[in-house]
Amino acid sequence: MLASAHVNAMIELTPGGLAWRRGFPGTLDQVAEARYFARFLLADSARKDDAELIVTELAANAVQHTSSGHLYGTFIVEITRTTTVITIAVNDCGWGGTPHFGVRCSGNAQHGRGLTLVAALADQVGYDGDDESGHRVWARLYLSQP
Repeated sequence: MLASAHVNAMIELTPGGLAWRRGFPGTLDQVAEARYFARFLLADSARKDDAELIVTELAANAVQHTSSGHLYGTFIVEITRTTTVITIAVNDCGWGGTPHFGVRCSGNAQHGRGLTLVAALADQVGYDGDDESGHRVWARLYLSQP
């Protein structure tokens, strides 16, 4: 049986799909590791490039804009996959700004384009949590119409 057949069989066995979670130290070099994690898990998906970029942006935001980027900080990447949707979430340690999707930035802005890009690539975006417990910023990519 081919590897892809194993993945498809596993997805069909679990009504909620497959879920992976991995923690990373809160340093910028770990953003690339998070991207590789997503690339590996979604290598056979038509939305793998979008997912990889979304993970990169959300992980970088966690490190740069929350206490995840402080000494001993961490961030957690979650990827859930069913036959129809991929959900990507990055959990931070809190104490930073809350995400603002859909905020327009000027064409020559040096910063502030990440969440705009995430919102443009994803079919749905959002966040949960607060400064004390941390934020879970998520994006959904549909593989077919929901």
